Amino acid sequence: MNHYDRQAIAYGALCGLFFALPAAVLQRTLLDEAPWSGLMLVAVVFAAALAGYAATRALPPNPLKHGALAGAITFVGPQSVYVIAARELPNPIAIAFGLLLFASLGTIGAYVAVWRGANAAPTERRR
Repeated sequence: MNHYDRQAIAYGALCGLFFALPAAVLQRTLLDEAPWSGLMLVAVVFAAALAGYAATRALPPNPLKHGALAGAITFVGPQSVYVIAARELPNPIAIAFGLLLFASLGTIGAYVAVWRGANAAPTERRR
């Protein structure tokens, strides 16, 4: 049976949206044709990994699932900005690909959090 820590997932998603939404708005409005547009896209993608990291920092049970959910929820913010700016609905295959991409990046961020948590744990000394 899977139990999810909703507070950890919401915290991770909010941390990801904190960076993803401003970057998406800047990319679609001010920097639409500028060379800095690619940098904003990198910031949006980085936000998914950050969401996964933030969701699993407290090391809940099933940490990779928590990171994937936080990353997938983070996808909703930039995607809504893109839909509003383009004034058309995106291709459903593109939405599925984006959700998978952001969930995968959230899982990578969660893995980094678990790895850092395992490295920070005190080790037992043997004599």
